[in-house]
Amino acid sequence: MSHDYYTELWLVARSDMEKLLQFDRALQRAKRIKGREDALSRSLSLYIKYRNLVKRLVICYNQMIQTQKRELIKQVVDCAIGRMLEYKREVVKLDCSYFQWPDDVLYQLKLTPDDVATPSLVVRKDTLVERREYIEEIKQFKKKPPMIRERSLSQVMIASMTDLEDRPSRTQLTRRRRQRAGETSQASIFVETPEQKAAREAREAREAAIKAMHDAILLIQSHERARVGRTIGTQGNFNNFIKLKKRIIKERTFYSSDPIAQMVYEYKRKLEAGEMEPQAKLEKFAYIRAIVMMQRAWRRYAARKELRNRIDRLEDKLDMTIPSWKPRDIQKRDEEIFQRRLEIMPSYAAQTEKAVHDERIRLLKMVGPGLIEDITDEIHEWFIVWYDTMGHFDVYPRAELGGSVLIVTGQTIDPEEYLMQQVAAKKADRRGGKAMAASAAQAAKQKPKGEERRHGWYMPETPVFNCLETANNDFIENWSYRDESSNPLQKPYLDLITDKLCYELQLETRQIVDELLRLELDKLNEALLKDHAFDRTKYQIPKMPGAGKPPKKKKKRAKKDRLAGIPVDDLFRELVEADIIRNYPERSLNDWFGDLSYQNFEAYNEYRDHFHRLGEIKQIIMEYCILPISSKQLHTVAPLTRSVCICGLPRYGKNFLVDAICTEVGALLFDMTPSVLVGKYTGKKSERRLMEIIGKISRLYAPSIVFIDGGEKPWVKKVLAEERYLKPKRFARHHTKFVKSIKRGDQVLFLTVSSEPYNAKGAFLKIHNVFIVIPLTDYNTLYMYYKDLLMRYHGIDRNINVSCLAKMSVGVPLEFIREAIERVLSLERRIVLKSQPLSQLEIMEEVWKYEPLDNKTLQKYQTFEKRTPLGRRRERLVVREKKEQEKQAALKAMLAKRK
Repeated sequence: MSHDYYTELWLVARSDMEKLLQFDRALQRAKRIKGREDALSRSLSLYIKYRNLVKRLVICYNQMIQTQKRELIKQVVDCAIGRMLEYKREVVKLDCSYFQWPDDVLYQLKLTPDDVATPSLVVRKDTLVERREYIEEIKQFKKKPPMIRERSLSQVMIASMTDLEDRPSRTQLTRRRRQRAGETSQASIFVETPEQKAAREAREAREAAIKAMHDAILLIQSHERARVGRTIGTQGNFNNFIKLKKRIIKERTFYSSDPIAQMVYEYKRKLEAGEMEPQAKLEKFAYIRAIVMMQRAWRRYAARKELRNRIDRLEDKLDMTIPSWKPRDIQKRDEEIFQRRLEIMPSYAAQTEKAVHDERIRLLKMVGPGLIEDITDEIHEWFIVWYDTMGHFDVYPRAELGGSVLIVTGQTIDPEEYLMQQVAAKKADRRGGKAMAASAAQAAKQKPKGEERRHGWYMPETPVFNCLETANNDFIENWSYRDESSNPLQKPYLDLITDKLCYELQLETRQIVDELLRLELDKLNEALLKDHAFDRTKYQIPKMPGAGKPPKKKKKRAKKDRLAGIPVDDLFRELVEADIIRNYPERSLNDWFGDLSYQNFEAYNEYRDHFHRLGEIKQIIMEYCILPISSKQLHTVAPLTRSVCICGLPRYGKNFLVDAICTEVGALLFDMTPSVLVGKYTGKKSERRLMEIIGKISRLYAPSIVFIDGGEKPWVKKVLAEERYLKPKRFARHHTKFVKSIKRGDQVLFLTVSSEPYNAKGAFLKIHNVFIVIPLTDYNTLYMYYKDLLMRYHGIDRNINVSCLAKMSVGVPLEFIREAIERVLSLERRIVLKSQPLSQLEIMEEVWKYEPLDNKTLQKYQTFEKRTPLGRRRERLVVREKKEQEKQAALKAMLAKRK
């Protein structure tokens, strides 16, 4: 296995990450950027660099086997993805669009679109497979007929048998019921009655007789044919028989589909019958000239055919043609290696876990007892220093702040510092509180004046960036000087395990010691109070500022959990039986077909109309739907996206994207489509109970996706008459509350698909954070799709012109085109492809059967896209930029006239 290759790739990626962190830090410390274009250029450049870094890090994480290094890479990957999504958020704010075409940035960085395509993190499918099997078991159990008594079962079986003439009487059934009254263990087992047994045996005998008769007829026919043959041979008529056969074969041959053979046969037949006279014989020169012409034509044809074959062989050798079948040996081998690495990862993780367990036991035995004594001695020394210097003890730091860790690291106040604070406080008291209040008020008034309001854009420092720097420092400290060539088997490093366990053991031990020493400090303070009980002035133990009791928090009213007494398995089973939790077909986002936009960079700079393409949907789905919920840590640090709506025309792949999202992350799917909820959970209490169950199960079985097909229906303006029985609006307010309740770390996404989003109210726009609109099919995508589909058939010309097909099919869904090609290239048509090549007109006749939507519907989609919050901001931005551009053009014209 190529451990060295992925280790080298990780080292190169980490080196680039360190440089990228320096650029990011410099951007944070720089002055605010006032120009929108400059800010967009800087943020877009770093966003593209993070995308390239994330792609390489994800490859390293998916292929790395060494468990300790894999954990570090996982931390780096989560933080890098989180930082990339933060830059994406800033780019969207500046550009007011989810789609960008940074051709200039890619050209400067010498990158291609494939270099910045973000792959998905590998998710182990074990849990997903077990969950799918469990759901199928519940559904199969639901479909089974209920267990009924033998009496009822026998009555039903007997009533359904029409071939039985004699039916048992009521007395016989009563006697049979009394005999089996005590057999409760076999109440659900069907016992065959004598009448049923006789009917079954009669039926089997009848079938056996029919089969025997059929075999006998075949035997008689074969013997009769053999006898006729022997008779013809013995009577001497065999030659006549052979001649007759040859004549029949000859006639069948000449009366074939070949017209020339048929003409020759008719000519000879008429000559033999005397129906026509033979034509006059030509001269020998005419025969020779005809033969030469035929030979010349044939040789030209053969030469052209040979030249075409030579060109085809040459192009095949140079990989200039698209074969109908491509060997997948290399891809299959890579997949096998990848699957093998995935299979052995648990064994390496188990090996590391065993080493950690053994080392923990060893440290507890050897270091544990002495560690308690050392920590206790340190705190006792701190007690003594304070008592000898001040005559009292300091307040023990709170556990929320770190406890005795603050004492050891020197983050508490020394006695000398405490004395200085006391002296300063006394001087302040002498000056009086009025002067202090006046100075404080003056400072408060001068503070906003001193702080100038800064305009412009800047990238703030976030916890994700700090986490990324911490992970990088961790690598430098523990891995940069480590020689991994001495560990070819990728075994765990014991020194890292020991250091980590010692740190954890010290924290655990300190918590125990802190609890004991807090009690001891209380006893010492009580003794001090007793010693100073007879003093003239009442002695009070001084309290350090900020070290007293923790501030009181407002008590929030705890919500009552109505599902506390119900097991989670029962709730899960209830949703499966109601078809709310269901399985989905396994699909991959890599199967999404589409090309990128190559002309939008110029159109964007010139403020011309431009639209995204199908190939750019994949990256948006990855950034807003897949990556944020792929892991709990990533969902905690990444920008929170609660709800996403995928809009598009019918048959444009919306449900495919939903299945791909669920498959990539191994999510649990909750189907809240109105057609699924018809007649289920009716009433306000039942509706509230269903949403509570979904909220609880979705967080326990994360990642989870709450899905609605026809997402506009709960917020539609007017429900159609034929859809009123669905009652689509009854869960609208519950959906709004559910979306607001999604928090960081829940790994829950509210996902809807809509074919008519323009029919919804404004609440539909408010509940969704992101709207992903699937565009119409374009020329580039269709050209590639036609080539991909047609080249799968062996008899298709490799150089067939599909440009006209792509040009005429703009706006037709890819699914409809695939079905049209399958109808055209049926089995009968594929058989004659060599003699009758495929023409583009045959395909277009099927494709033109698609009924496109009218322009009004397309105009509604464009209007809806402009109605979204991001679309409105984009419209205002374009108008403002155009005005500025017109002003600059007018100013340049004015200066030109003056010159």
